[in-house]
Amino acid sequence: MTNGGRKQGSRPRDWRNRPRAAVPQPRGDDEADGERRQRPPVMFRSRTQLATTYAPGVLFTWEGAKGICRAVPIDRGEAQVSDATRLLIFDGMKEIASTWFARATGLRAPVAVPIELILDDVFYDRNAQIVDRDWGRIFQLCDPGTMGYIPYPLVYRCGVCGRVRQYDTIADQAHHPLPARCGNHEARWSQIDVVYVHWSGHLEPLSPYRNNYDPNRRRVTRLTTCTCGGQDFSLNSHAPVFSDWHFVCESCKSHRDLKQPDPLTLELLERERQNTGRNFERIEVNMLPVSYRANSAFYPQKGTFIEFRDRRVVELLLPQRQPDLLQRLAEIHRIPFALPSDEQIRAALDAAGRIAEWDDYTDHREMAERAAGRGQTDRADTLLREAEAIREAWYTSGIVERGQVQSPALAAAVAQRGEWARRFDPIRLTIEHDRFLAEHIHERRAQHESIDVMEPDRLICDAVGDPVRLGQYQTATRNLFRRIGLDQIVLIRGLPICEFSFGFTRVSSTPIYYREFNGRRVPMPVRLNAFPELPNSRRPIYVTQQRNEALYFKVDENRVRRWLAANGIPDADNEPGKTLGAIYLEHYADFGAFLDEFKEREGRGQPPRSITAFVYLLLHSLAHQVMHALADVSGLDRDGLGEHIFPADLAFAVYRKGMTPDLGNISAMWRNHAQDFLHRLLDQRLLRCGSGSLCDTRGGACPACIMVSEVTCLGGNQLLSRSALKGGPAPNWEPQGSPPVVGFFDPGLAP
Repeated sequence: MTNGGRKQGSRPRDWRNRPRAAVPQPRGDDEADGERRQRPPVMFRSRTQLATTYAPGVLFTWEGAKGICRAVPIDRGEAQVSDATRLLIFDGMKEIASTWFARATGLRAPVAVPIELILDDVFYDRNAQIVDRDWGRIFQLCDPGTMGYIPYPLVYRCGVCGRVRQYDTIADQAHHPLPARCGNHEARWSQIDVVYVHWSGHLEPLSPYRNNYDPNRRRVTRLTTCTCGGQDFSLNSHAPVFSDWHFVCESCKSHRDLKQPDPLTLELLERERQNTGRNFERIEVNMLPVSYRANSAFYPQKGTFIEFRDRRVVELLLPQRQPDLLQRLAEIHRIPFALPSDEQIRAALDAAGRIAEWDDYTDHREMAERAAGRGQTDRADTLLREAEAIREAWYTSGIVERGQVQSPALAAAVAQRGEWARRFDPIRLTIEHDRFLAEHIHERRAQHESIDVMEPDRLICDAVGDPVRLGQYQTATRNLFRRIGLDQIVLIRGLPICEFSFGFTRVSSTPIYYREFNGRRVPMPVRLNAFPELPNSRRPIYVTQQRNEALYFKVDENRVRRWLAANGIPDADNEPGKTLGAIYLEHYADFGAFLDEFKEREGRGQPPRSITAFVYLLLHSLAHQVMHALADVSGLDRDGLGEHIFPADLAFAVYRKGMTPDLGNISAMWRNHAQDFLHRLLDQRLLRCGSGSLCDTRGGACPACIMVSEVTCLGGNQLLSRSALKGGPAPNWEPQGSPPVVGFFDPGLAP
């Protein structure tokens, strides 16, 4: 940004065209508190970029480095999404905020970290201090079609003498423009491209002015003068590292280093000190000087899920629906469930004088069946929900006794799941898988939008119509399924994936940042911030929806049982009458949102091998192997693929990400290279680490082998090892001396 005159013209549309000497005037319909709400200019990028890379709060520059800007939100109205999608977005946000708070609050145990340092206040109830808000009132779902921007930081340095000039607002700079001359020479003004950032999410320009806590007023104020009273400073930035930069007072020539307290943290910790006596260290409040280009200046926070039409995918998981949830889980995994018969319910209603309600209930069920037969899915779902509400009223009033699941362990798991990390909750994932099969596989078959590769159509197999060639294709594919350990692969066209971004962090993308200081690693709570307000005072959530091809994989349950037994996990063999999914749900213990228990810990105090950890390890590693093989054969970018894992159902899906048109890369890959793709999953060369023997000898994973980008990976590249597939050393979270892992691809495990 440099100074210079602009031609006067008619009424300007935004601040870029406003004459520098002009002061913004109020205008009728844009009036707010007596001042004009100016509309910033807008930029156009892909929706995915605007929802993350250029999300509100990020600093960026235009091509050619012509000025630094900050992205700001633009109100373009409410995005239109289904009720189920809306519920899943708010549910995902609540889970992320809850686990964020749970992880950061105890880092100073036994003293709890103030919730204000962990979460933006829009995420929690201030009175109860729990993560629970009216999300629909506070947040607005937005289509990230455009994003606004404003110049930032408004701090300039003369390239000749180093003198600094700072503005508080764009209007201030327009009213008092940068002078053409600086002292006795022609000025060469440029923005200072270093900013202060703090893990509270606060960002400030690199400024000589200091934040200071005023104990009398009990708040932070800004000191804008030197101790000598001087207000003019220059910046000495000749040193190669920021820590050696310093400001120089033009009056007394004293130096001022780059130390700036974060105002939010300073105010909260000073109040805490006065109330509790806890003294804090300056490293807790001092901001970090970083380049505006640095990754640490902005980390978008987001979530991804598969979309469903049926609201029950969320409603069934609500605390008040636990009995219905237990019944559905029992149906899915064939667990005995003592349910009152229709005759018993009818008799109980008759005895209570409410027999007419039975007719109302059965009418709703029959109408739902007829609506479903006509393809009126939404109508059928509405009628079923109304029927369930009638039935629930009988249970609540005590007229009819609820059924009982014949598994105390499963009942206990359903009661405890509120404390589990949502991302790895197998109960939630089981309900999602149930709807996934119904909506995205079974219902789509008639339209050829889901195709079992063993029963192909002409678009994925040119042998269709030739019985001999089709038989050869099916025999070869079936043999490879047996070697790999698969039951089924289904190609899905147009799988609906929703991604949403709702906030950001700075300095770290996780709830805890470890600051190195004098040989110590001091943990700091990273604050989860919502995006800045829209003009209507609501916070934006940027939603991108895509429909791309996917491959669904179902793993052979008997093969998994043999693999678990070979690795010293006999739980599955001890209960042969139960499905492996039921055993998984009954044995599950919370993995945690960030899989901390499965990070490399040098074998200290880890529990013995468990069925849940090993099943997830297997499915996660196999999903990554599929992603690598698919990228190699199809030409898709590895980081342009996503994964979704259903551990209790021994299934996973790998899908193409991206907002660009789906060109059918996955179906084309299967049509032209199906056998090559399946062979690659077993290829010993692809099962070895690309960085020599690092992972082959340590039982882990690295970017040169099975890892993918952490932005893409569902588990942040934890619970992952190629030993699970090819055999080898124990995973590196297990105690030292643990026996090697028998690989899932071991020929001895094949039937």
